[in-house]
Amino acid sequence: MEEAILEHPWANFFGFERVDDKGKTHCQPWVIRGNGTLRLTSKGVYFSRYVPQLEIFIPLQDILKVELGRWHNGKTYLFLPILKIRFKKEGEVQIFGACVGWKKKTLVWKEKLEEMLKKDFEK
Repeated sequence: MEEAILEHPWANFFGFERVDDKGKTHCQPWVIRGNGTLRLTSKGVYFSRYVPQLEIFIPLQDILKVELGRWHNGKTYLFLPILKIRFKKEGEVQIFGACVGWKKKTLVWKEKLEEMLKKDFEK
């Protein structure tokens, strides 16, 4: 795997939300949450959940928007923000959610992703 630009070894995975054709968000409450490594590379975002094992890759060119939120998939992490990555996959829009720590740390992820998306868009 290529070198990480950002990496967080104990990110808390909140699962995915689905966005329908009308823009309404739908929770998928039966997802198994869990900790894992969240990694940003020049190709995209990787998440590797520890138990049960799960590998997720979101290519940079598929990311539509990055935001912070308090809730994701019907769940919250009290005082910590949730990094939400809206992306397209197989003709559908989904939102990946993970907690990477305090707001300052989460903002670093958001701003770096937005910077990379802007550069990718300008190409």
